[in-house]
Parts: sequence; structure tokens; C-alpha cells
Amino acid sequence: MLWLLPPILLLVYLLYRARRPRPRPWAGVWLWRRGRRRRFRPRPDLRLLLLLLAAALLVLALEDPPLGPPPRVFVVDASASMAAREGGKTRLDLAKESLLPLLERAPEAVLVRAGEKPLAFGPAPGVALRARLLALEAGDARADLEGAMALGRRLLKAPVVVATDGPPPPGAEGYLGVGSPQENLGIVAVAGGFLALGNSAPRPLLARVEIGGQAYQREVPARGYARLEGLPLSFSARVLNGGALGLDDAASFGLRRLGVEAPSLPALTRLLRLLGTVPGGEVRVRIGVPQAPPEGPTLFFAPQAGEPLPVLLTAPHPLLEGVALLGERLPPPPPPPAPWQALAEGEDGQGLLYFAEGGLYLPPLEAIQDRPLFPVLAYNFLRPYREARTGLLAPEETLLPTPQASFLPREPGGGGRWLALLAALVLLLEALLWRKREAA
Repeated sequence: MLWLLPPILLLVYLLYRARRPRPRPWAGVWLWRRGRRRRFRPRPDLRLLLLLLAAALLVLALEDPPLGPPPRVFVVDASASMAAREGGKTRLDLAKESLLPLLERAPEAVLVRAGEKPLAFGPAPGVALRARLLALEAGDARADLEGAMALGRRLLKAPVVVATDGPPPPGAEGYLGVGSPQENLGIVAVAGGFLALGNSAPRPLLARVEIGGQAYQREVPARGYARLEGLPLSFSARVLNGGALGLDDAASFGLRRLGVEAPSLPALTRLLRLLGTVPGGEVRVRIGVPQAPPEGPTLFFAPQAGEPLPVLLTAPHPLLEGVALLGERLPPPPPPPAPWQALAEGEDGQGLLYFAEGGLYLPPLEAIQDRPLFPVLAYNFLRPYREARTGLLAPEETLLPTPQASFLPREPGGGGRWLALLAALVLLLEALLWRKREAA
């Protein structure tokens, strides 16, 4: 609405000049010239100034400016990609420079570090959180931006401003995008004898990787991935020409002995020994029907089951990798409650195998201990807990996301009513002063 200010002030001035009485020259040339000089001598016109001031205040009242800086929630992306170099600074440094003036102006603020687990500071005056902001460091495998926003809103009911190098998360009232397209090569996945590389550049790059003292080369497509296979089962790798981000240049893979707590059953003890486990509490084996989601990695065997049924349907899942179930006949165990889901079903959708996050539920041990599927299922369940990986980030971190255009939340108004009241007082003053003069 501020564009209305010049034309409205000009209109007030022209209307005021048009209503003033035209001066008449005095009789006599000398008096006329003297009066003309006095008439064009610039003199302040207090009435005109008051009218212009009232018009300006009314236009500003339509804009409804804020009375002061509002409280804010500030979320800072602390994932590894924020440590990418942008000239002599990192992306996190650029985010701090953009956020610092906003933080210092806020009368009350919450600062949330968005990593794998959000960490909040405040509520407190924005100036008091300045040192917390400057001390933030990037390096997490990923950033839970939506979880960080929810945490900040629980602590302070205020608009959220997110500083990140990725796109704005849904629901953010403000967004500060930092970073620019950069070239980077990094390791995005490792497994036994396998390694995957990612390339953030808009062109193919040749990656040079050192593994066990031996150098490998592989071309990685633009904004894509490539793999190295035929590697040792356990290895450590380093990218020699990583690029803008150094946190994804090194990774390793290996297998470790897993501690399993299990009942002393001959078939189970023999299998766990073959799988290289040792007594411990990292994974538990239980006989019974699960009544809730497992609190930790747990393998359940049903205490009893019904008559065997042919397996008619299986769900795609890593637990069934290498397991030939179709055609097998399995006894259905007592069904567990939600959130357990069926991995394999028989007639009428009756569940035969079940899984949940961190859990696997099988028919009774004596019913499957001599079947080929039993050791494969047990191996697939224990495999994620036996594997040891170091130095890995989420693949999108290696690809270095590119930000979008920044925007800030509109500050709430409140000053418009006071400006309108002030404009009315100015007009009232003008009317009182000049009507008395005209009446006199």
C-alpha cells in the first residue's frame, strides 16, 4: 500500500492550493513589485503540513505495520551437507549469518538444532541464544526437519523459520535457503564385498577410491550412483577426490560377533553357534506369543500351533530374502496383536509368519527346526545386527541438495489502528486551529 503515498500527498497538495484565495496585486508599480517579492518568498505553511501528515499517516495505517518484532522459532539444519564448502565458508556458516539478525531482534525465541535427533534451546530472548547459534556444528547423517519444527512449536507458539540447504519443509512459515550447486563424490552404501558411490555434479565424474592399499577407479553418472563389486568381505575405503564435502569420503564394513540371549534348546543353540553368535543381550530369543511391539531385537517362537497349512501368499521383505516359502506347509501360530503383520499367509488369509519393527514371530521351533527355511530366516533376522558400518551418511547428503528461493513470515500488524488514531488527532488539530481563525 505504500505506493499510494506519493499520489495521495500530491492530490492533497493540489486540492489545498486550488482552494486558497488568489492574491491581488497592490495599486502602484512599486507596491505591486514589493508585494510580488513577498508573495513568492517561501514561507512555511503549517496547515498544509498538517494535512500532508494526516494523509501520510492514513496510508501507513492501511499498511498496518507491526508494533515490534514478534517471537520466532528458528530451526537450523545440522546434517552433513551443511558442512559443504561454499568458497571460504560452509553452508552452515551462511545460515548463521542470515539467521543472526533475525534471532537478535526476536523478543522471545526457540533455537532448534535439526539433526538425527532434534535438540532445542529456549524459550529465551533472542540475544541470549546468540552463542548457541554460533556454536552449532553440522555432521549428522540426516536432518529431521519436521520433527525439529514440531519440537519448537511445542516450546513456543510462534511462526517457524527453517534454515537449510534443501527445499522448504511442509508447514514452515519462513525459509532461508543456503548453498549453491557444488561438485562432490562420496560413499553412500557399503556391504560385504560391495560399495556404492554418489555424484552431486551435473556431469559424470571419475571417482578414485583406495581400498586396502589398492586404488580403484569408477565413473559415476551425473546426479547418480555407481557401484564397486568384488571387494573383500570386510574393508575400509576412502575417496581420494571427494570434492566439496569431506564427511562422506571414508567408510568401512565388517561383521562382528553378536550377543544373543536364548533358551537352551539343542537345535537353537547349534544354529546360533554356526551363525557366530556369543551369549549376550543384544538380541533375545523368546518362546511365547508377543503381546506388544518388541522393546529390542527379539525372535519369537510360538508355544503351540494349529494344523499345517500351505503357504499361498508372501509379502516382499528383506527377512524373506533367499527363503522359498511357496509350497511349504506351516502350522499357523496364535496371531499377535497390531502392529505385528503377516509375512506369509495360508488359506483365508491366516497368518503363518509375522514381523514387526525389530521382531520376527515364527511357528513352534520343533515344527520348523529341520526345514531349510529355518536357518535362512534366522540369518536374515540377525544379519542387520551383525553388520558394522562406519562413516555413512544418507545418500541425499552426498548429492548436496540445492535450495529454493528464501521467504520470511509476514510479521503480524497492530500499528495500523494507532496510526489511524494519530491521523484523526492531526485532522482535529487542523480543524480547531483554522476554523477559529476563519470565524475571527
